[in-house]
Amino acid sequence: MSSTKTTLFPLVLAALFFHARGVHADCVDTVPLSAPERDFMLRANAALKTLLPSAPSAEGLRASDADTNPDQFNVCKGEKKQGDFTVRVSRKFIWPDPKKHSADTVVTVNFAMNVKNFAAPAGNYSGAYGSPSPTLSAGLKVNNVEWKVDAASYGVREQIEQLRGSLAAAIERDRLAALVGKPLPSVAASAAMKKTGPTPLIATSATATASAPAVPGAAPAAATPASDNTGTALPGPAPSTTDTLKEAADTVQKLRGLFGR
Repeated sequence: MSSTKTTLFPLVLAALFFHARGVHADCVDTVPLSAPERDFMLRANAALKTLLPSAPSAEGLRASDADTNPDQFNVCKGEKKQGDFTVRVSRKFIWPDPKKHSADTVVTVNFAMNVKNFAAPAGNYSGAYGSPSPTLSAGLKVNNVEWKVDAASYGVREQIEQLRGSLAAAIERDRLAALVGKPLPSVAASAAMKKTGPTPLIATSATATASAPAVPGAAPAAATPASDNTGTALPGPAPSTTDTLKEAADTVQKLRGLFGR
């Protein structure tokens, strides 16, 4: 290698090094969320979590939560914009196959606050309230809330349908919509709120109601007369022909007794 090349090689490396540092110079100093931003995010996390449905009662079913961590929002100092974030919380439900023939059923309830654009509707398994927010959480107010119930493609199909349907039905949509445009409660106030109770599983097909077992010696219960929409009782079923003939025969016997025949 010539002396010229020997001299130029380290200079080129140095130039590349300083150029690389210049490109990322803004990220040498990163900044976290401000105190008001952090407070808003924690309040949003807490408020959304109170609306996550509890795990339905089913053998082996368990749940785990995730939320937006304010400590993971360090950004380059030159790129810092107030409220440049979306708050997300989720609860994952895992329901093992009782026969151990298939993978676990996994269904996740997702809530998001202050999204840039709403996702495509997913039938009865999603919803959105408010308006899309291009600036996300700028102004530190609730611009929109979005929810969705996702299901993994694996697991027992019947369990997936039961679990996803029951969780979607348990979403308190009025309370989610009521968050839009309103100040968020404090973390302590959200923690003190009554949590959503257990949600029953919804059957995938109609099932006949089982009749109560007969009690030996007990008389059959009397039928309750039906009523129309006005509350007026409707006449009961007409007597059968057999009952009518029996009543006529009894009447004839009584008349014969009165006349001595």
